[in-house]
Amino acid sequence: MPNTNHILPAGNPRIEIIEVIGGLIGNGALEIQSHLYKCLDEGRCYHIIDLKHAHKIDGVGIALLENILSREVQLRLINVKPEIQCILEMAKKEALFQIMSDEKDQVKAMSSFERDIMEKRAATGNTVLKKRDHVRVNTSFPSEFKFRRDGRTLFGRADILNLSQGGVLAGHIVARKKGTEEIVRYPGIIDQEIYDLQFRLNGNSTSLTLRGTCVREFTAEESIYAGIRLKDVSHDQREIIRSFVDAHK
Repeated sequence: MPNTNHILPAGNPRIEIIEVIGGLIGNGALEIQSHLYKCLDEGRCYHIIDLKHAHKIDGVGIALLENILSREVQLRLINVKPEIQCILEMAKKEALFQIMSDEKDQVKAMSSFERDIMEKRAATGNTVLKKRDHVRVNTSFPSEFKFRRDGRTLFGRADILNLSQGGVLAGHIVARKKGTEEIVRYPGIIDQEIYDLQFRLNGNSTSLTLRGTCVREFTAEESIYAGIRLKDVSHDQREIIRSFVDAHK
């Protein structure tokens, strides 16, 4: 985790407080996502997100919260400022989260988690978490890809922001005309097949060419992001990615 966010003990070792500084936005949100997924892999699933010192949330931050909730991780948002509440309402996402506006609600969040832990332990043992099939690491390298819309082949550029053997998060996506640098209207790629996805791993001379499907897409601060699930990855390609992830996790 970067120094701009604080991880605080909560008395119960199964509960963690993440104090967000500045905002749940962009690369900072991706760093928090990496931490939450690491906790998920370790079986820790109760997190209080303290937004007392945060003034912004964007599409990256909202997507992060949605993704982690979909894996049965338990979140409570406390000290939520009106401006963040407004953004969640505009995105029609406020109903997904347990939102608390008062600083005293940290005690309520702790109590609800401890009660939940005891109830689950008594009823079914450990919580069933939807852990990742593959470990992801944050990255930053350029890529190019192709996709088809309305019978046309279109060309895209993006930064690969995280990577695993199973998929990538692409950000700052733009579409352009074939053989030129001219930017054209981006039509979206959700549910579309992505092919000739080409990039080089940092510090690696090997170029990878992959294919996949866009399984989610969102916008943050006028930039477009997409989650791409890889498919038909060869054994050699998988080993190259695995070695890179192992070296950077």
